[in-house]
Amino acid sequence: MAAATFRLPRKYRYRPLGRNSYAGPVVGAVVFAALAASVGAKAAVHHAGRTSATVTAKIVHVSGNLSTRAGFAAALLAADSLPETSCDLSAVVEWEIREGGGFGNQATYDPLNVNPGPGAGWPGYNAIGAWAFPNATDGLRYTVATLNDGYYGGIIAALRAGNNAQAVCNAIMASPWAASHYGGTLTANC
Repeated sequence: MAAATFRLPRKYRYRPLGRNSYAGPVVGAVVFAALAASVGAKAAVHHAGRTSATVTAKIVHVSGNLSTRAGFAAALLAADSLPETSCDLSAVVEWEIREGGGFGNQATYDPLNVNPGPGAGWPGYNAIGAWAFPNATDGLRYTVATLNDGYYGGIIAALRAGNNAQAVCNAIMASPWAASHYGGTLTANC
């Protein structure tokens, strides 16, 4: 089957989220045209007791296995043009484990338990403290958008360095991602 060429209408085209965003192609495959209508969707994100500025879902090109923690971690790093080092992969997988979402529970396709505020217009539904997405691509897109919404610059910077899993964990614990800050016990090794 030949690949179809699809160009989004201007109002739905990618708009950079900020200095840490990435607009170019990331990994092999093309996001399905059915997702195109929601690319420009904006939503307020509620996470750890605060409501952020508006979040715009990013265009994310996906290949690989998003049904495992390691696969999701690699896709998350690639989607945000972050280095796929053993340190970063280890830190993100440990973060996913501590969040407990996305694999075998009600927060389907949401390993890091992102959660929009009321009336956000995200695809999916509220799953008791996190969000359940209809597919893995949407879960990845909205997770990347949430990480780039301005509250998590320390996490992005630690991941961009790519050389210290514990520095990433420390940035996650210092951020407003989880109100518990994981009790100061989130750890990972390279």
